Amino acid sequence: MAKQQISEQQQMTERAQREQDAERKQDFGDQAASARLPDDPKAAAPRDAIGRPSTGEPV
Repeated sequence: MAKQQISEQQQMTERAQREQDAERKQDFGDQAASARLPDDPKAAAPRDAIGRPSTGEPV
C-alpha cells in the first residue's frame, strides 16, 4: 500500500513538472496569442489603408 501511495505521488509530481516545463517553453508569441480573444482587433493581421493584409510597409 505504501508503494502505491509513493507511486501515485511520484506520478503527480512528474505530471506537475511536465506542465511547468510546457509553460516555460512557450515563447512571447504563444503567450500573446493565448491572451487575446478572437474578436480582439489586435488578434487580426494588420491592414493597410485599403484594407489588405499589410507587412507594415507604406502603400
